[in-house]
Amino acid sequence: MRKFFLNLLVLALRLLDKTLRWEGHYDFSKDRGKIYVFLHGHFLGLELFGKDRGIYALSSLSRDGEISAYVLKRLGYRVIRGSSEMGRRNKGARRATLKLLKVLKEGGNVGITMDGPKGPYMSVAKGIIYLAQKTGAPIVPFALSFKPSITLRTWDRFQIPLPFSKAKVLVGREIFVREGDSFEEKEREIKLEMERLLRELNAFN
Repeated sequence: MRKFFLNLLVLALRLLDKTLRWEGHYDFSKDRGKIYVFLHGHFLGLELFGKDRGIYALSSLSRDGEISAYVLKRLGYRVIRGSSEMGRRNKGARRATLKLLKVLKEGGNVGITMDGPKGPYMSVAKGIIYLAQKTGAPIVPFALSFKPSITLRTWDRFQIPLPFSKAKVLVGREIFVREGDSFEEKEREIKLEMERLLRELNAFN
């Protein structure tokens, strides 16, 4: 019964996507071994924008993560279960990190929420910086906005597009992490780039 409702959700998301008027384009097919990062509140929008491109997505081992993984797979993603929080073995962080390292080294592209799954808002998971440092993969920030949309009063300010919304997607500059780079400085660099994208989106709204 649960799968029936989840399949209805996937169908509804695909139908919603067909009504959205996307402003902005990104050619995922040219990318090899990149780390796409975005805010947890933008998850639904980026989920639609990047669908059916074989991007690897990280989904937690929680019950919510199980639902998310099911939906992601049916939207054309490849799912790795685990956590982006380094050192949290009970959440599968080590296993997920090893899988992600392998994917990136083999040229696969990975999408990770930079402040998810629990925040705080606009924080940067150290696991993202670790992956970039160990593989040489560039970190590519994404941000989006819908008009009109519903923004939930949650920690992540989760955005839900309404049918026929105008959708704007912005892609930031690539950020590299070299051996010896300070994690704190890279966190600040990623955050500043995301803040720049959000300011541009505010002008759009």
